[in-house]
Amino acid sequence: MSRTTTGRGQRAPKGVMRRLIRTIFGFYPVLLPITLGCILVNAIVSSVPSIFMQNAISIVEETFPTGDWASASGRIAKLLAILLTMYVISLIANVCYTQLMAKITQGTLAKMREKMFDHMQDLPIRYFDTHSHGDIMSFYTNDIDTLRQMISQSLPQMTISAVTLFSVFCIMMYYSICLALVVVL
Repeated sequence: MSRTTTGRGQRAPKGVMRRLIRTIFGFYPVLLPITLGCILVNAIVSSVPSIFMQNAISIVEETFPTGDWASASGRIAKLLAILLTMYVISLIANVCYTQLMAKITQGTLAKMREKMFDHMQDLPIRYFDTHSHGDIMSFYTNDIDTLRQMISQSLPQMTISAVTLFSVFCIMMYYSICLALVVVL
């Protein structure tokens, strides 16, 4: 059984993700929920088009034997209009959350660097004598850059993946509970 370790060989502390999210929320108590809402809208709307495809196929199947394409084209046009609207909403939500995440990420990192610098000024001289210059600078460069990647890419992608998975599961349950349980098993 392997232990989770950090890049420096130390055991990773528990609750880091919770602390990070709490810190970001402390810095941006209004922007973070708005960004999360945009991420949720994007993820949910992105997973719904499969329902529209199924409805369009069923309309074509109904009208194929009779050849009444005039009535089918009207119903399919309505589905396409709804689908296009959903894609536009998803695109707008995607642009909004991307821009907001860039602002949140850069602001959070600037504030964290400032907090780290203020804390570093309070450290005794002995700390600097016992730690190499590279280790100290690594906190400001590598560690903060890793946080940047986590805040701007990993957290939103993890949220999108979880919501998409849940949405697709709900859609599967809507169509057929038995088949959904077979897929889960």
